[in-house]
Amino acid sequence: MATRNHWVVRLTHWVNALALAIMVGSGLRIFNAYPAFARRGDTFCCYPFEHTPIPAAFTFGGWLAGARNWHFAAMWVLVLNGIVYLAFVYLHGEWRDLTPRRGDVRDAWEMVKFYLFVRRDHPRQGKHNALQKLAYFSFPVLGVLAVLTGLAIWKPVQLGWLTALFGGYVWARYWHFLVMVGLVALTAVHVFMVFAVDPYALRSIVTGGYDPALSPEARNARPFYHLLPRPAADAHPAPPAGATDPTKAGTP
Repeated sequence: MATRNHWVVRLTHWVNALALAIMVGSGLRIFNAYPAFARRGDTFCCYPFEHTPIPAAFTFGGWLAGARNWHFAAMWVLVLNGIVYLAFVYLHGEWRDLTPRRGDVRDAWEMVKFYLFVRRDHPRQGKHNALQKLAYFSFPVLGVLAVLTGLAIWKPVQLGWLTALFGGYVWARYWHFLVMVGLVALTAVHVFMVFAVDPYALRSIVTGGYDPALSPEARNARPFYHLLPRPAADAHPAPPAGATDPTKAGTP
């Protein structure tokens, strides 16, 4: 059993999940106070559901003031947690497992072909395959954009330069909404792939332990295919006829 995730990574992962859930729910409740991007009397080009509130079941905070309090509290938790995580992966060297490299686009395409049953064997990978690296690298990038666009609409006068950088208050609010959609979409895909491809990774994000023999590459696993460990015969195929079995060398 190998240690795959350091305790700092595990802790920041779960703190981030809780803070993100609170921020999304409370943010949608804030949005429902005025469920449109255009100013009153104006129109907005890029949101077809203007003045249609988000279903209350997806919101959090109870009322506008309560949602704002929860949103800002979770924001500081998310920021501090993100700083701890980024500092750790940089100082601990784990950034090498997440930073995109030359060839990742090609490797990501090979993973797509594998998931579509065009390719038979799982592409070789390190700790994360190319699609995972793209997703995990995108999370902190979107997190930074969420904070910056949030500050732009929270302090549009004091931080007027930042608000102007995102195209003004209306567009900054829209970009903030799109970043939230991106974070939710990435999270949904991430959770789906964990359960559909590598449920054994749940142990690694809770206790840190992970059995390399159960990795998707070792199981040749696609979504909902080959979720169970591969038989020993598949993992260690018999030698060709006439070849000497090294495990029996020197035995009578």
